[in-house]
Amino acid sequence: MFGDLSSSLTSRRNAESAAEVDASVYEYDSVYDSLKPKKQATKEDQEKRPKYMKNILQAADVRKRDALIAEEKKIAREREAEGEEFADKEKFVTEAYRKQQEENKRLEEEERRREEEEAKKNKSGGMSAFYRKLLDKDEQRHSDAVRAAEEKAKHGAPEEENADDDKQEKEKTEADIAKELNEKGAAVAINEDGQVVDKRQLLRGGLNVGAKKKESVQREAERQAERPRKDVTNQHFGRKQAQRERQSRMIEEQLEQSMKRSRDEEAAQKEEVERASKSRKTEGEISSAKERYLARKRAAEEAKKTAGGA
Repeated sequence: MFGDLSSSLTSRRNAESAAEVDASVYEYDSVYDSLKPKKQATKEDQEKRPKYMKNILQAADVRKRDALIAEEKKIAREREAEGEEFADKEKFVTEAYRKQQEENKRLEEEERRREEEEAKKNKSGGMSAFYRKLLDKDEQRHSDAVRAAEEKAKHGAPEEENADDDKQEKEKTEADIAKELNEKGAAVAINEDGQVVDKRQLLRGGLNVGAKKKESVQREAERQAERPRKDVTNQHFGRKQAQRERQSRMIEEQLEQSMKRSRDEEAAQKEEVERASKSRKTEGEISSAKERYLARKRAAEEAKKTAGGA
């Protein structure tokens, strides 16, 4: 409850003795501040301004201007729909309204020129063109891979045909050589199919058929080694195809989300314009009703005065 009284007394005694030696021994903040170099006051420090408020206010002004332009276009369409119905009526346009229309036209023209300059600088068409180029590049890569596989398959078939032709040529040569040796007096045994029974007899006759056999074995080994490479290539093409399909689906989803956001923004802007138009209409009706009420009141007062004078 009381803690360690002896250690507390010792700490207090040490603090008092240190203060007697140096009175500023515990002034940590002032010593630390004196060690740091003084910062030069800049113009930004003197003029403290919001960092993001300027951009927010500019965006609000742009939205307000766009809403006014949309409202003017809506009113113009309504006037066109009315046609000549109110052509004989007198029109009143205030100077402030005329200046506002001129300012809106000027801002709209500046916005159009800025968009044209950005389009000329980029020459890419925005994100839609970027996604389209990405899809075309993947499609081209896939087409090249399929074309290479088809050419490889086409080149593989003649090799097998050549191997069969070599085999037939080999058998034919052995039969012909056996026949020639028999004509010279050798006794090479040939079966009913015209094949040599014992090929060692051909070796004794001076013909070395081991070289062709070795070449045939080598070709067979090469074909066996080529099959795993073909399988790996097909698997690689399959993975590329699946990756391309996933990228296509992802890009389509991003495009759909972008279009949905654009539609939502247009709907919200349209709703805001309609709400503003309804509120103005309501204020006009209230003002008209108030004027009619005051007119009736004045008429009633005048009628009372007339009746009292009579």
